[in-house]
Order: sequence, then C-alpha cells, then structure tokens
Amino acid sequence: MSEPRDKDFEKRVRASFAAQTAMSSLRISLVSVRAGKIVMRLEKSPDFLQQQGFVHGGVITSALDSACGFAALSLSAPGTEVLSIEFKTSFLRPAKAEVLTVEGEVLKSGRRVSFCQSQAFEDAGDKRVLIATMSSSLAHVDMPPGWQPEQPRHKGLG
Repeated sequence: MSEPRDKDFEKRVRASFAAQTAMSSLRISLVSVRAGKIVMRLEKSPDFLQQQGFVHGGVITSALDSACGFAALSLSAPGTEVLSIEFKTSFLRPAKAEVLTVEGEVLKSGRRVSFCQSQAFEDAGDKRVLIATMSSSLAHVDMPPGWQPEQPRHKGLG
C-alpha cells in the first residue's frame, strides 16, 4: 500500500464523507479511516429492502463504491478528489443482518487512477459472513484552488 500524499488525509476524508448526503440517507456511517483503508457500517432499513426483505443490492453497491472511493481519497494528493471510473460488484449471499460492515482498501494508488476493492460482511455469531465484493477503478481529479466539500443541505427525507 502507498503512503498518504496528504498529512491531513483523515480530516479530509471525514469532511468529504460528512458532505455526502447519500451515505446518511442510506444509513451508512464511517467507522474508521486509515491510510488506504476505510471501514463503514450499513444499518438495515425498511426503506431500502428488496421484495424478499433483503437489503437491496443497489444500497450495498453504493456502500461498496463509497468504501473504495474514500479509501482512494485517503491516499490522494491535496487538492484532488476521486470519482469512480468503473466497478464490478459480486453478490455472494443475501444480506439479512441488521448491520453490515463494509471495508474498502486500496490495491494500487497511482497519480491519476487508483485500483481498490471492498467487501460487505454480516456477523453470524463468532464469524463474519462475506455478502458482497467490489473491484473498482477511480480517477483522481484536480479541484479548483480553495475548493471544499459542500456541507449537507438536508438531513434526509422527512
């Protein structure tokens, strides 16, 4: 794994996460930030289930995508943000648990493109059960000087 290019990476990742209203709307929270590694928590909500009562795959995919993105951001240069270029999600079993743990990790951090993976787990007693995986490519894009993530305009629907 690469070293962070920004000494304040954790502060920047947390500010960017807080500005992303999609995560709070989907009941996804940031648990920990390390250089090249993110852990998030997805809480099951009756608003985001598919017809058989499992957590909807689109919600899980959103969490996996953001885990990759924030992991990539943790290693990006100051003045850059990351945007997904492509990703592939594989679902291994339905998500039934009340809480999923989502982990994102950088495999290779380049100057312009990072390659990441993420995984969603549910706890089953004394073991973790793998629910879904993602492999992802993300672009590092330059932001205008002085740009900061926008503060959320709403706290969800309601």
